[in-house]
Amino acid sequence: MLSYDAARYYSYDEVVQFLRRAADAYPQLIRLETIGKSYEGRDLWLAVLTNTQTGPDSEKPAYWIDANIHAVELCGSAVALYTIWYLLENHNKDRLVTHLLDTRAFYILPRMSPDGTEYLLKTHKWVRSSVRRYPFDEIRDGLHPEDINGDGEILQMRVKDPLGEWKISQKDPRLMLKRRPDDLDGPFYRLYAEGTFLNYDGFRKEVAPTPYGLDLNRNFPHEWQVESGQQGAGEYPTSESEVRAVVEFFYKHKNICGALTYHTTSGVILRPYSGKPDTAFPNFDLAVYKAIGERGTDATGYRCVSVNDEFRYDKNKPITGVFDDWAYDNYGVFAYTTELWSIASHAGIEVKDFIQFFRERSEEDELKLLRWCDRELNGEGFQSWTPFEHPQLGRVEIGGWRLLYTWVNPPPKFLQEESHKNMLFSLRHAAASPRLRIREFAAQPVGADLYRISLVLENDGWLPTYVSQRALEKKLSQPIQVELQLPTSATLELGRPKQEIEHLAGVATALCQPWTSYHAFRGTSKESERKIEWLVRGRGELSVIAKSERAGTCRAALEL
Repeated sequence: MLSYDAARYYSYDEVVQFLRRAADAYPQLIRLETIGKSYEGRDLWLAVLTNTQTGPDSEKPAYWIDANIHAVELCGSAVALYTIWYLLENHNKDRLVTHLLDTRAFYILPRMSPDGTEYLLKTHKWVRSSVRRYPFDEIRDGLHPEDINGDGEILQMRVKDPLGEWKISQKDPRLMLKRRPDDLDGPFYRLYAEGTFLNYDGFRKEVAPTPYGLDLNRNFPHEWQVESGQQGAGEYPTSESEVRAVVEFFYKHKNICGALTYHTTSGVILRPYSGKPDTAFPNFDLAVYKAIGERGTDATGYRCVSVNDEFRYDKNKPITGVFDDWAYDNYGVFAYTTELWSIASHAGIEVKDFIQFFRERSEEDELKLLRWCDRELNGEGFQSWTPFEHPQLGRVEIGGWRLLYTWVNPPPKFLQEESHKNMLFSLRHAAASPRLRIREFAAQPVGADLYRISLVLENDGWLPTYVSQRALEKKLSQPIQVELQLPTSATLELGRPKQEIEHLAGVATALCQPWTSYHAFRGTSKESERKIEWLVRGRGELSVIAKSERAGTCRAALEL
């Protein structure tokens, strides 16, 4: 038994300890490796999972999962660790798990931004991704978040001000509402992050720009832009060691067939593109994205949507340099971003516009959220406003949502449920990968010591061996390589010992086409299988090896 607390968030050291315990408990199913180091020198630990008794990971189609590229999005790490635990504990117990570990591999990176996460956990200060200072080095004047009342949290301050933008709701004194154009009767308030002002002059209350502006999920090569075009992008594509480690790993492991990156929050499965309409996809790829996304919706209850259509912060400005766009368009696999956890859904609020919900909510929705907090968390997710004598501002009140474990990440009591359902989607996605198999390798005598050798190869996976039409267009996946190996006592009379064959179709090749429905379906050609023949003279053991970059390697032997 491998112990794992699914109702708790782990520090970096605890993540590493769990991974090592997992490797000790299941050495035949998991090994650990580091793919690089973070800015501060922490190892980026990767878990490689497969049943080594059925072959090495490098000879099997593989599935990638990463998490916590954004420092505060701790739930992603929890889901990744839960997935590792579940796979190990359920091999030879659960049919799908057993099938996947026996025939596929998983590459799981539970914490991609360990520096930022450790900074958050130790200081309670938020950074987007990395602690490398960017786009400037110096700490600038203005308000800096700080736990000024010593309660171990950084919340909000509300300060009475006749020019303030906010007022207190008459329905719940915890709730702050936007001031309307005709609001004349106060009191009115300004809202700030809890903290102090650097070089405060007693008048200007400016908020200092963060020196930790890097966003690792803007640093991938696909359509990367400079800082003026994309905030947080870094100096050049893969300028950040964490991103560069992931990109290099992908290109050294051409067997990756699908990818999933965990973020928070919203409760939605996102798919490319981040800045192009669906018309930019080949028809087949768009149909596959939607079909796999439906399996995700079935598992999680999350809608699967295009970032371009339903998750853009600015409708006039695309998001660039993101992982899932890069994994699809530059590497050629179907990649999704799951925004874990929806406080709105749990509070009974239907969200139609995810981004707008972050920016503005009705008073009734705000009250639903507070009622959910009272009911499910005994009110502990919100700190009631408490008077405090600020060293610079005088009397203020400190309080507000404890955002980290309410809005951004699920409270621990909801963590296992969130982990389990999202783990199910990752298994379903992994199961879609192609898999090259030898169905037949046989010899038929046709004369004295003369044999017709036949090999039948098939793809028994859902996706074609090239995975996506985009990969085929850009030649991102090489044709299948076949080699017949002869003993010294035999000669090849007809045929080539080494040859390339074209990619093999998958189940999806026929199903994910326009106007495909069962009542109009009239069958399909056998493009998912291929027969190769040779004429061999002699005696001894023959062997054959067939290799597909993404569908795996298979071997067979026979005696003449």
